[in-house]
Amino acid sequence: MVKSVMSATNLEMNWDALIIGGGPAGSAASTILAEYGHRVLVLEREKFPRYHIGESLIPFTYQPLERLGLIPLMKSSGFVKKYSVVFISRSGKASEPFYFFTRYDCNSIAQTWQVLRSEFDQILLDNARSKGAEVIEEISVKELLREGERVVGVRAQKKSGETVEFRAPITLDCSGKEAFTSVRNGWRMKDPYLNKIAIWTYYKGSKREPDIDEGATTVAYVPEKGWFWHIPQHNDMVSVGVVAEGKYLTREGVREPEQIFKREVKQNAWIEDHLSVGEQVGPYYLISEYSHHARHCGCE
Repeated sequence: MVKSVMSATNLEMNWDALIIGGGPAGSAASTILAEYGHRVLVLEREKFPRYHIGESLIPFTYQPLERLGLIPLMKSSGFVKKYSVVFISRSGKASEPFYFFTRYDCNSIAQTWQVLRSEFDQILLDNARSKGAEVIEEISVKELLREGERVVGVRAQKKSGETVEFRAPITLDCSGKEAFTSVRNGWRMKDPYLNKIAIWTYYKGSKREPDIDEGATTVAYVPEKGWFWHIPQHNDMVSVGVVAEGKYLTREGVREPEQIFKREVKQNAWIEDHLSVGEQVGPYYLISEYSHHARHCGCE
């Protein structure tokens, strides 16, 4: 079906819904719509599997995953089981673990997972396909098609450069931090209280907690309202990053992500200890604040 969709230069089909983005939001929305018998087309800019940050699932994702029919697959996956969150003071002193099974009545949210997004997002997108959603990868949506004030579809560009059009009564913007609709319509607004940057990387073979605490998400504080995340993953990998105000992290003129990261590691005794063994793997990533408000919903 995907081959036939892509064979025409400007093809208008009777889709019931168009989804911009094949990440978790786009995959979930298209799965549910397809289950109800709607003809759904997902337009994804990247080729999956692809790298993405955002690797620690909160316990309340259990019910959405259950609704999508993915709990058996998640349970059989290699993803690290997450039972708790721990908070670490600057001195390295740990709080009592916040165990989900002691806080919530519902047994289904007693445990969740630490995921590798390239694998997790592929699972979600393949699940959407299995439920009947059509997916086109490596295609970039360039603009919304309008009839007056009403959005009736999108114009997109294939990897080859060819332009195609798709039409449907509803278009869902599930582009995540890219905020396709909000940005292009001038709807996106900054929050004056949110102006952080994050710098992160990965370690292999670093220290982990024993037994049930191995998969805990750790939040370790640094000065000036900043913190580290420490997220254990499978294959003995750990995602670890620091989040703080840009003016704090770039103090004294230091702007190289690796230098900033290594300096901040010394600001928390627990993080320094846990990264004292093992090996840093891959690049150092940097991203600016992407939490924004929108004047209007990105759903047309």
